[in-house]
Amino acid sequence: MTRKGKRLLWITPVAAMLAVCLVQCAFLVRYPYFRKYAAQNGISLREARKAWGHPSKESEWAFGLAVEASRENWDKVSALAAQDRRAEIGTYYYNLSNAMKGQLADKLMDYYQPFERGLFLPVGERSTPFKIACAGDVWFALGYMPLAERDAMLGMLFSPAHTGPRYLRRLAETNLVTGDYEAASKYLRILLNSPDERQWALERFPDRWSPSYQLRIAEKRNLAPQFDLVHGMDQAQIILRILLSSNPTNKMALDYLLCYDLLTKDLDAFVGDYDPSLTSSRLYEEAMLIFLAAKGGMSQDNFAHYHISGPVLQRFNRFVTIYRQDNGAARNLTADFADSYWYYFYFAVKNEKD
Repeated sequence: MTRKGKRLLWITPVAAMLAVCLVQCAFLVRYPYFRKYAAQNGISLREARKAWGHPSKESEWAFGLAVEASRENWDKVSALAAQDRRAEIGTYYYNLSNAMKGQLADKLMDYYQPFERGLFLPVGERSTPFKIACAGDVWFALGYMPLAERDAMLGMLFSPAHTGPRYLRRLAETNLVTGDYEAASKYLRILLNSPDERQWALERFPDRWSPSYQLRIAEKRNLAPQFDLVHGMDQAQIILRILLSSNPTNKMALDYLLCYDLLTKDLDAFVGDYDPSLTSSRLYEEAMLIFLAAKGGMSQDNFAHYHISGPVLQRFNRFVTIYRQDNGAARNLTADFADSYWYYFYFAVKNEKD
Protein backbone atom coordinates (compact mmCIF):
# COMPACT_ATOMS: atom_id res chain seq x y z
CA MET A 1 0.00 0.00 0.00
CA THR A 2 1.31 3.44 -0.86
CA ARG A 3 2.00 6.09 1.75
CA LYS A 4 -0.91 8.14 0.36
CA GLY A 5 -3.22 5.18 0.80
CA LYS A 6 -2.15 4.75 4.41
CA ARG A 7 -2.87 8.42 5.10
CA LEU A 8 -6.34 8.04 3.62
CA LEU A 9 -7.05 5.04 5.86
CA TRP A 10 -6.04 7.12 8.89
CA ILE A 11 -7.91 10.22 7.82
CA THR A 12 -11.15 8.41 7.04
CA PRO A 13 -11.87 7.21 10.65
CA VAL A 14 -10.88 10.61 12.03
CA ALA A 15 -13.15 12.36 9.54
CA ALA A 16 -15.96 9.99 10.48
CA MET A 17 -15.47 10.74 14.18
CA LEU A 18 -15.43 14.47 13.49
CA ALA A 19 -18.60 14.16 11.45
CA VAL A 20 -20.31 12.30 14.29
CA CYS A 21 -19.17 14.95 16.77
CA LEU A 22 -20.44 17.73 14.55
CA VAL A 23 -23.81 16.05 14.16
CA GLN A 24 -24.01 15.51 17.93
CA CYS A 25 -23.07 19.13 18.64
CA ALA A 26 -25.63 20.37 16.14
CA PHE A 27 -28.25 18.18 17.80
CA LEU A 28 -27.42 19.51 21.27
CA VAL A 29 -27.50 23.10 20.07
CA ARG A 30 -30.86 22.61 18.39
CA TYR A 31 -32.44 20.51 21.16
CA PRO A 32 -30.79 21.46 24.47
CA TYR A 33 -33.87 20.72 26.54
CA PHE A 34 -34.19 17.23 25.07
CA ARG A 35 -30.73 16.52 26.48
CA LYS A 36 -31.50 18.15 29.84
CA TYR A 37 -34.80 16.29 30.23
CA ALA A 38 -33.06 13.02 29.34
CA ALA A 39 -30.47 13.74 32.04
CA GLN A 40 -33.24 14.44 34.55
CA ASN A 41 -34.62 10.99 33.69
CA GLY A 42 -31.21 9.39 34.14
CA ILE A 43 -30.85 8.19 30.54
CA SER A 44 -28.52 8.83 27.61
CA LEU A 45 -29.49 10.65 24.41
CA ARG A 46 -29.59 7.33 22.60
CA GLU A 47 -31.98 5.89 25.17
CA ALA A 48 -34.03 9.09 25.07
CA ARG A 49 -34.47 8.91 21.30
CA LYS A 50 -35.46 5.27 21.63
CA ALA A 51 -38.03 6.12 24.32
CA TRP A 52 -39.44 9.37 22.92
CA GLY A 53 -38.44 9.40 19.26
CA HIS A 54 -36.57 12.17 17.52
CA PRO A 55 -37.32 15.55 19.12
CA SER A 56 -39.36 18.21 17.41
CA LYS A 57 -39.91 21.91 18.05
CA GLU A 58 -43.05 21.02 19.98
CA SER A 59 -41.44 18.40 22.22
CA GLU A 60 -38.39 20.60 22.79
CA TRP A 61 -40.72 23.38 23.97
CA ALA A 62 -42.61 21.02 26.30
CA PHE A 63 -39.40 19.54 27.72
CA GLY A 64 -38.12 23.08 28.27
CA LEU A 65 -41.17 23.98 30.33
CA ALA A 66 -40.76 20.85 32.46
CA VAL A 67 -37.02 21.31 32.97
CA GLU A 68 -37.20 24.98 33.97
CA ALA A 69 -40.21 24.39 36.23
CA SER A 70 -38.42 21.56 38.02
CA ARG A 71 -35.60 24.01 38.77
CA GLU A 72 -38.15 26.70 39.74
CA ASN A 73 -36.80 29.10 37.12
CA TRP A 74 -40.16 30.81 36.76
CA ASP A 75 -38.97 33.68 34.56
CA LYS A 76 -37.67 31.14 32.04
CA VAL A 77 -40.93 29.20 32.26
CA SER A 78 -42.84 32.41 31.55
CA ALA A 79 -40.60 33.17 28.58
CA LEU A 80 -41.12 29.70 27.10
CA ALA A 81 -44.88 29.79 27.71
CA ALA A 82 -45.25 33.31 26.29
CA GLN A 83 -46.16 31.93 22.86
CA ASP A 84 -49.67 30.49 23.16
CA ARG A 85 -49.58 27.15 21.31
CA ARG A 86 -53.03 26.14 22.54
CA ALA A 87 -51.61 23.12 24.33
CA GLU A 88 -52.58 21.89 27.80
CA ILE A 89 -48.98 21.61 28.98
CA GLY A 90 -48.29 25.19 27.88
CA THR A 91 -51.36 26.52 29.68
CA TYR A 92 -50.52 24.51 32.80
CA TYR A 93 -47.06 26.03 33.09
CA TYR A 94 -48.24 29.46 31.96
CA ASN A 95 -50.74 29.48 34.82
CA LEU A 96 -48.26 28.08 37.33
CA SER A 97 -45.55 30.61 36.48
CA ASN A 98 -48.07 33.45 36.77
CA ALA A 99 -49.33 32.07 40.09
CA MET A 100 -45.79 32.05 41.47
CA LYS A 101 -45.71 35.78 40.74
CA GLY A 102 -49.19 36.41 42.20
CA GLN A 103 -50.70 37.02 38.75
CA LEU A 104 -52.79 33.92 38.08
CA ALA A 105 -56.19 35.61 37.96
CA ASP A 106 -54.97 38.78 36.27
CA LYS A 107 -53.55 36.89 33.28
CA LEU A 108 -55.91 33.90 33.12
CA MET A 109 -58.04 35.14 30.23
CA ASP A 110 -55.07 36.27 28.14
CA TYR A 111 -54.28 32.69 27.17
CA TYR A 112 -55.87 29.49 25.90
CA GLN A 113 -57.68 27.83 28.83
CA PRO A 114 -58.82 24.21 28.34
CA PHE A 115 -61.15 24.54 31.32
CA GLU A 116 -59.75 23.09 34.59
CA ARG A 117 -57.10 21.07 32.73
CA GLY A 118 -55.13 24.27 32.42
CA LEU A 119 -54.74 24.37 36.19
CA PHE A 120 -54.32 20.69 37.07
CA LEU A 121 -53.11 18.04 34.65
CA PRO A 122 -55.31 14.95 34.91
CA VAL A 123 -53.63 11.79 36.19
CA GLY A 124 -55.34 8.65 34.98
CA GLU A 125 -55.21 5.77 32.57
CA ARG A 126 -55.47 8.12 29.57
CA SER A 127 -52.73 10.47 30.78
CA THR A 128 -49.34 10.41 29.09
CA PRO A 129 -46.30 9.56 31.24
CA PHE A 130 -44.89 13.01 30.48
CA LYS A 131 -47.94 14.84 31.81
CA ILE A 132 -48.11 12.59 34.86
CA ALA A 133 -44.48 13.48 35.61
CA CYS A 134 -45.36 17.19 35.37
CA ALA A 135 -48.63 17.04 37.31
CA GLY A 136 -47.07 17.26 40.75
CA ASP A 137 -45.32 20.58 40.15
CA VAL A 138 -48.42 22.59 40.97
CA TRP A 139 -49.19 20.56 44.10
CA PHE A 140 -45.67 21.06 45.43
CA ALA A 141 -45.97 24.81 44.82
CA LEU A 142 -49.35 24.89 46.58
CA GLY A 143 -48.01 22.94 49.57
CA TYR A 144 -49.94 19.67 49.17
CA MET A 145 -47.22 17.06 49.54
CA PRO A 146 -49.28 13.82 49.18
CA LEU A 147 -50.05 14.51 45.52
CA ALA A 148 -46.64 16.03 44.85
CA GLU A 149 -45.09 12.80 46.13
CA ARG A 150 -47.57 10.59 44.29
CA ASP A 151 -46.86 12.21 40.93
CA ALA A 152 -43.10 12.05 41.48
CA MET A 153 -43.36 8.32 42.21
CA LEU A 154 -45.56 7.75 39.16
CA GLY A 155 -43.22 9.84 37.04
CA MET A 156 -40.29 7.71 38.16
CA LEU A 157 -42.26 4.50 37.56
CA PHE A 158 -43.07 5.50 33.97
CA SER A 159 -39.66 7.00 33.18
CA PRO A 160 -37.49 4.93 30.80
CA ALA A 161 -34.93 4.02 33.49
CA HIS A 162 -37.45 4.01 36.38
CA THR A 163 -35.27 6.56 38.16
CA GLY A 164 -33.86 10.03 37.54
CA PRO A 165 -32.74 13.08 39.52
CA ARG A 166 -35.93 14.98 38.67
CA TYR A 167 -38.06 12.54 40.66
CA LEU A 168 -35.53 11.79 43.39
CA ARG A 169 -35.17 15.49 44.17
CA ARG A 170 -38.93 15.90 44.49
CA LEU A 171 -39.29 12.79 46.63
CA ALA A 172 -36.50 13.98 48.91
CA GLU A 173 -38.02 17.43 49.34
CA THR A 174 -41.59 16.28 49.92
CA ASN A 175 -40.34 14.05 52.73
CA LEU A 176 -38.19 16.83 54.17
CA VAL A 177 -41.27 19.06 54.29
CA THR A 178 -43.37 16.39 56.00
CA GLY A 179 -40.52 15.63 58.43
CA ASP A 180 -39.86 12.07 57.32
CA TYR A 181 -36.08 12.46 57.37
CA GLU A 182 -35.42 8.73 57.08
CA ALA A 183 -37.26 8.51 53.76
CA ALA A 184 -35.71 11.77 52.55
CA SER A 185 -32.21 10.52 53.40
CA LYS A 186 -32.78 7.42 51.29
CA TYR A 187 -33.37 9.52 48.20
CA LEU A 188 -30.56 11.92 49.05
CA ARG A 189 -28.08 9.06 49.39
CA ILE A 190 -29.00 7.88 45.89
CA LEU A 191 -28.41 11.39 44.54
CA LEU A 192 -24.96 11.45 46.17
CA ASN A 193 -23.87 8.91 43.55
CA SER A 194 -24.42 11.44 40.77
CA PRO A 195 -21.60 14.02 40.36
CA ASP A 196 -24.11 16.57 39.06
CA GLU A 197 -26.46 16.09 42.00
CA ARG A 198 -24.00 15.48 44.83
CA GLN A 199 -23.75 19.08 46.04
CA TRP A 200 -27.52 19.57 45.92
CA ALA A 201 -28.03 16.41 47.96
CA LEU A 202 -25.35 17.26 50.53
CA GLU A 203 -27.01 20.61 51.23
CA ARG A 204 -30.39 18.92 51.89
CA PHE A 205 -29.34 16.68 54.77
CA PRO A 206 -31.02 18.27 57.83
CA ASP A 207 -27.76 18.82 59.73
CA ARG A 208 -26.37 20.84 56.79
CA TRP A 209 -29.27 23.18 56.07
CA SER A 210 -28.38 26.79 55.37
CA PRO A 211 -30.56 29.55 56.88
CA SER A 212 -32.15 30.14 53.46
CA TYR A 213 -33.04 26.47 53.08
CA GLN A 214 -34.41 26.31 56.62
CA LEU A 215 -36.67 29.20 55.62
CA ARG A 216 -37.77 27.39 52.47
CA ILE A 217 -38.78 24.28 54.42
CA ALA A 218 -40.54 26.40 57.06
CA GLU A 219 -42.53 28.18 54.35
CA LYS A 220 -43.54 24.91 52.72
CA ARG A 221 -44.59 23.46 56.06
CA ASN A 222 -46.67 26.55 56.72
CA LEU A 223 -48.59 25.83 53.51
CA ALA A 224 -49.17 22.15 54.30
CA PRO A 225 -52.61 21.19 55.68
CA GLN A 226 -52.96 20.47 59.38
CA PHE A 227 -55.62 17.84 58.68
CA ASP A 228 -56.80 15.84 55.70
CA LEU A 229 -59.94 14.12 54.47
CA VAL A 230 -60.57 11.07 52.36
CA HIS A 231 -60.97 12.36 48.83
CA GLY A 232 -60.52 11.33 45.23
CA MET A 233 -57.33 12.24 43.45
CA ASP A 234 -59.24 14.43 40.99
CA GLN A 235 -61.14 16.50 43.58
CA ALA A 236 -59.06 19.64 43.32
CA GLN A 237 -61.66 21.92 44.93
CA ILE A 238 -61.81 19.82 48.09
CA ILE A 239 -58.02 19.68 48.37
CA LEU A 240 -57.69 23.43 47.88
CA ARG A 241 -60.31 24.08 50.56
CA ILE A 242 -58.40 21.78 52.92
CA LEU A 243 -55.26 23.84 52.30
CA LEU A 244 -57.17 27.07 52.95
CA SER A 245 -58.82 25.75 56.11
CA SER A 246 -55.35 25.16 57.56
CA ASN A 247 -53.84 28.35 56.21
CA PRO A 248 -56.28 31.06 55.04
CA THR A 249 -53.30 33.23 54.00
CA ASN A 250 -52.29 30.74 51.27
CA LYS A 251 -53.19 33.19 48.51
CA MET A 252 -51.96 30.92 45.76
CA ALA A 253 -54.36 28.18 46.89
CA LEU A 254 -57.18 30.73 47.09
CA ASP A 255 -56.56 32.02 43.58
CA TYR A 256 -56.32 28.48 42.23
CA LEU A 257 -59.62 27.61 43.89
CA LEU A 258 -61.40 30.71 42.56
CA CYS A 259 -59.98 30.24 39.06
CA TYR A 260 -61.00 26.58 39.16
CA ASP A 261 -64.55 27.64 40.03
CA LEU A 262 -64.58 30.12 37.17
CA LEU A 263 -63.03 27.84 34.55
CA THR A 264 -65.66 25.20 35.35
CA LYS A 265 -68.30 27.98 35.24
CA ASP A 266 -69.46 27.15 38.76
CA LEU A 267 -70.47 30.65 39.87
CA ASP A 268 -72.31 29.42 42.97
CA ALA A 269 -69.09 27.81 44.21
CA PHE A 270 -67.13 30.91 43.27
CA VAL A 271 -69.36 33.20 45.31
CA GLY A 272 -69.11 30.84 48.27
CA ASP A 273 -65.32 30.74 48.05
CA TYR A 274 -64.74 34.41 47.25
CA ASP A 275 -63.81 36.94 49.92
CA PRO A 276 -62.99 40.31 48.33
CA SER A 277 -60.98 41.30 51.40
CA LEU A 278 -58.45 38.49 50.74
CA THR A 279 -57.79 38.79 47.01
CA SER A 280 -58.76 40.99 44.10
CA SER A 281 -58.67 40.91 40.33
CA ARG A 282 -60.60 42.29 37.38
CA LEU A 283 -61.45 38.64 36.61
CA TYR A 284 -63.29 38.30 39.92
CA GLU A 285 -65.14 41.56 39.38
CA GLU A 286 -66.32 40.37 35.97
CA ALA A 287 -67.52 37.05 37.38
CA MET A 288 -69.40 38.72 40.22
CA LEU A 289 -71.25 40.95 37.76
CA ILE A 290 -72.62 37.89 35.94
CA PHE A 291 -73.80 36.46 39.25
CA LEU A 292 -75.29 39.73 40.52
CA ALA A 293 -77.08 40.40 37.24
CA ALA A 294 -78.60 36.90 37.30
CA LYS A 295 -79.70 37.23 40.95
CA GLY A 296 -81.03 40.78 40.75
CA GLY A 297 -78.23 42.09 42.93
CA MET A 298 -77.01 45.00 40.81
CA SER A 299 -76.88 47.54 43.64
CA GLN A 300 -74.34 50.10 44.78
CA ASP A 301 -73.97 48.27 48.08
CA ASN A 302 -72.98 45.06 46.30
CA PHE A 303 -70.66 46.93 43.96
CA ALA A 304 -68.91 48.43 46.95
CA HIS A 305 -68.78 45.14 48.89
CA TYR A 306 -67.25 43.22 45.98
CA HIS A 307 -64.93 46.08 44.99
CA ILE A 308 -66.41 46.38 41.50
CA SER A 309 -64.89 49.40 39.81
CA GLY A 310 -66.66 51.88 37.57
CA PRO A 311 -64.69 50.99 34.42
CA VAL A 312 -65.44 47.27 34.83
CA LEU A 313 -69.15 47.99 35.34
CA GLN A 314 -69.26 50.25 32.26
CA ARG A 315 -67.51 47.60 30.18
CA PHE A 316 -69.99 44.98 31.39
CA ASN A 317 -72.92 47.17 30.35
CA ARG A 318 -71.41 47.53 26.87
CA PHE A 319 -70.95 43.76 26.65
CA VAL A 320 -74.57 43.13 27.66
CA THR A 321 -75.89 45.70 25.17
CA ILE A 322 -74.05 44.12 22.23
CA TYR A 323 -74.86 40.60 23.40
CA ARG A 324 -78.60 41.39 23.44
CA GLN A 325 -78.54 43.26 20.14
CA ASP A 326 -76.95 40.24 18.43
CA ASN A 327 -79.19 37.67 20.15
CA GLY A 328 -76.28 36.06 21.96
CA ALA A 329 -73.91 35.86 18.99
CA ALA A 330 -70.19 36.37 19.52
CA ARG A 331 -69.26 38.02 16.22
CA ASN A 332 -69.29 41.63 17.46
CA LEU A 333 -67.84 40.84 20.88
CA THR A 334 -64.63 39.03 19.97
CA ALA A 335 -62.51 42.07 19.14
CA ASP A 336 -63.14 43.98 22.38
CA PHE A 337 -64.10 41.30 24.89
CA ALA A 338 -62.18 38.10 24.06
CA ASP A 339 -59.99 38.68 27.14
CA SER A 340 -62.97 38.99 29.48
CA TYR A 341 -64.54 36.36 31.71
CA TRP A 342 -67.91 37.23 30.21
CA TYR A 343 -66.74 36.07 26.78
CA TYR A 344 -65.35 32.85 28.25
CA PHE A 345 -68.50 32.18 30.30
CA TYR A 346 -70.90 32.54 27.38
CA PHE A 347 -68.87 31.14 24.49
CA ALA A 348 -66.19 28.68 25.69
CA VAL A 349 -67.28 25.13 24.91
CA LYS A 350 -65.66 22.07 26.46
CA ASN A 351 -64.50 19.24 24.24
CA GLU A 352 -66.21 16.29 25.89
CA LYS A 353 -63.93 13.84 24.07
CA ASP A 354 -60.94 14.97 26.19
